[in-house]
Amino acid sequence: MYPILFKIGPVAIYTYGVMVALGIMAGLYFALKQTKKEVIGSSVIVDIIFWIILSGFIGARITYIFVEWKYFTEYPLKALFAREGFVFYGGFIFSFLAAFLYVKIKKLNAWKLADILAPSTALGYAIGRLGCFFYGCCYGKPTNSFLGILFPPGSPAGSLGVKVIPTQLISSLILFVIFIILVMLRKHKKFDGQIFWIFVLLEAVTRFGIEFLRGDERGSIGAFSVSQVIAIVMAVIAAAILARLSARNAAF
Repeated sequence: MYPILFKIGPVAIYTYGVMVALGIMAGLYFALKQTKKEVIGSSVIVDIIFWIILSGFIGARITYIFVEWKYFTEYPLKALFAREGFVFYGGFIFSFLAAFLYVKIKKLNAWKLADILAPSTALGYAIGRLGCFFYGCCYGKPTNSFLGILFPPGSPAGSLGVKVIPTQLISSLILFVIFIILVMLRKHKKFDGQIFWIFVLLEAVTRFGIEFLRGDERGSIGAFSVSQVIAIVMAVIAAAILARLSARNAAF
């Protein structure tokens, strides 16, 4: 693992941050490429991605604080400014709301924009997940199987002192596959919004499954983790909206 990619004097450049930055740039680049095929200006994509990223980071951190409220009350500064401590669904929901407000103000086609951004989100998230692997957060349960990886003692996963399932790599691989699926489906989409809600559905279903392999503390609601409960809700919403949009499209 390489939590610190390199140093410039006393300043450490962390691999986690680099991977997140690369994910953002890759997602932005792909989204801008797609605008050439749609009647949407590139400036609109840059603006909306800026607000999505900003609201996403804020939402992911706020959700983490909500889930780990007890930890936050004991170590508020550490919880606020630690490199780890982001909940994807919190960021996703905040980003969705920010994007919704943006398109309403600008009077844009919301679903067309969502279809452009969905594959880019999957791509950026896939690359960002690799940062989690290099840092050692978001790790899996202890295992003796060939899949197990022993992280350095100084990392969150390494503090366990045993091999764990590399759920970060599994998540990243699945997200890359989802990205490819979405790109392929874009050529055959039947209505605006289809690609976005397929992304939400696929991510929710796979996230629900991966959560069973996670070994880090993430908060729980009954027998499921917080992320699993949110994933169930998101999957139901996505399936319902896809069915409704599909029926509406068929009617025409």
